[in-house]
Amino acid sequence: MAKIKKEKGTPKEPKPRKGKAGAVYALVMVVLMAVSVVLACTVFFRVEEVEVEGNERYSAEQILTVADVEKGTNLILTPGDQIANRIQKGLPYVDRVEVRKRFPTTIRLVITESQPVAVLPASTVIITEEGEEATAETGEVWIIDAKGKLLETADETLALQYATVSGLQVLNPVQGEQAKVPQDSQRRMETLLRLLQALEERELTDHITAIDAKLVTEISLVYDGRITAKLLSNTDFDRKLQIFEEIIALTGDYEYRTVNLKTDVAYDSPNT
Repeated sequence: MAKIKKEKGTPKEPKPRKGKAGAVYALVMVVLMAVSVVLACTVFFRVEEVEVEGNERYSAEQILTVADVEKGTNLILTPGDQIANRIQKGLPYVDRVEVRKRFPTTIRLVITESQPVAVLPASTVIITEEGEEATAETGEVWIIDAKGKLLETADETLALQYATVSGLQVLNPVQGEQAKVPQDSQRRMETLLRLLQALEERELTDHITAIDAKLVTEISLVYDGRITAKLLSNTDFDRKLQIFEEIIALTGDYEYRTVNLKTDVAYDSPNT
């Protein structure tokens, strides 16, 4: 059988193009699915109810008013961080807000409130006769939480409910903002806040009646107006407070004492 030779230069037969129709079909399906999802989100997931939980100081109505969540808006596109920011800025005693979206129609606002723990006098900057800047007390007393957030001013009766801090003054206080102090008091303020947070962790804040933050190197506190503890500023407050709790348990209900916790061994100090 004779072989047929192809002459050089003879054009090859064109190959059939495969997969173009399938690719176009897949692209169309993706587009249709995306459009369907967008339409479904727009039509079906709309805010119909806003729930509030965890609130004690503020009513649900107060929180909802500040939250300003518009009914009928798209649930998915509703910005939870903006809602939380509005509540925290508008209501000073709100510490955290968790915005939970419960499909298809509900938003739940989980509120964590700030707990008042101490009071500090307020001060402002004045210009002396010599033309120099100085601070002067305003006569106001401010309540703070363990993080140093300014909650509200307190009258004499309300101030007695919390630990009175001496040696520090909040500078130009603004409700809902972080307490500020003069630059030369910054280290002592940081020590105070570490102590307050440790006291809160150990659920001791309700029993602390006074805190002395005059010194940079040490700080002292008074439990129930009768048991004083002296601590170094750079110490592990949680560990020292654990020791202090053991001392409290061994102290009579009407006994007064001053305990030095500045060393590894706690001992009663004759110095008040």
